[in-house]
Amino acid sequence: MITLAHLSDLHATDPSDAPFASLLNKRFFGWLSWRLRRSRRYRREVAEALIADLKGQTADHVALTGDLTNISLPDEFEVGAKILDAIGPPADVTLVPGNHDAYVATRFDAGWKLWADYLASDPAEVPEGAAVEPLHREAFPEPLPTVRVRGQVAIVGVCTAVATLPFMASGRVGRVQLERLREVLESLRERGLCRVVLVHHPVVDAHVSPRRRCFDSKALRAVIAGAGADLVLHGHNHRSEFHRLSTVDGEIPVVGVRSGSYAGPNEKKTAQYHLYEIEPSSGERRFDVTLRVREWSPHSREFEEHDGPRALP
Repeated sequence: MITLAHLSDLHATDPSDAPFASLLNKRFFGWLSWRLRRSRRYRREVAEALIADLKGQTADHVALTGDLTNISLPDEFEVGAKILDAIGPPADVTLVPGNHDAYVATRFDAGWKLWADYLASDPAEVPEGAAVEPLHREAFPEPLPTVRVRGQVAIVGVCTAVATLPFMASGRVGRVQLERLREVLESLRERGLCRVVLVHHPVVDAHVSPRRRCFDSKALRAVIAGAGADLVLHGHNHRSEFHRLSTVDGEIPVVGVRSGSYAGPNEKKTAQYHLYEIEPSSGERRFDVTLRVREWSPHSREFEEHDGPRALP
C-alpha cells in the first residue's frame, strides 16, 4: 500500500512589502486583495501547522497542486522554496504550479527555477529527445506532463499555469502537453501502475466560473477518458469537491482539496489536506483508494481527523 498526501493553495507568502515598480501590472490587484482581505484568511501559521501535522502521518509521498505564492514575486519564490524544503526533500514531494505561481509572465530562472527539483520527472521517465515546453519566457525544464513512479503509483503532473490578463485566473494545458499526456497514461497502464494525475485547475467545470477555468478542460477530460487514469487530484477552488469521470477503465474519482492555510469565516473552506491509501484491488477495479481528511481546528489550533476514512469513488 502507498499513502499519498495531497495539499494545495497554501498561499503562504506575504507580498505586502512588494516594491512599487513590481506592482505596475496585474500584480497590483492581487497585492491590494492581499492587503485588504486575503492576508487575514490565508495564514502562514496554519500552513506551518499543516506541515507539522503531515510529519506525524504515514505518507509515502506528497503531492502539491500549486499556488504556493500570491502574486509570483521573486521573494515569494524564495519563500516557496523554503516551504517546499520544510515539507520534504524533492524525491518525496511532487509539485505542479498554480495560476498564482504564474501571476505575470516571469522568466523561469527568476521564479520556478528555485523549485525545479520538485517539478522534475524521474530521469528514467523522460523520453530520449523529448522537447521541453515553452511556458512563460523560457522553456519549462522538463517535457510535460512530468512523471514520477513510487512503488505501484505513477504520479503524472499536468501544468496549467500560464500568465493571464487582470481579473483572470484561468489556465491552459496546451496541445503538445495533451498529446503527450495520452501517450504517458497509456504507457503507464501497460506497466500496471496506478496513474494519479495532478493538476491545479479543476478537470470538471461544474463549480468554477469561466474566468477561472482551464480553457482546454474539455480536451483534458477527453484525453483522460480515452487513455484512462485511476485518480485525478486538483486544487484551485479552495473547496472539497468529489466528481466521477467515465474512462476506458470505468468511472474514476476526481477530487479537489481545500486550501491548506484558510482560516477565514467560511467554515466550508476551512483548511484541509487529504491522505490517499492506494493498493491493488481484489475486486473489479484496478486499485482501491481510501481517503482520509485532516482539517484545521481553530480551537485546538492543530489539524485533526475529519469524518473518518472514505472509499473512492
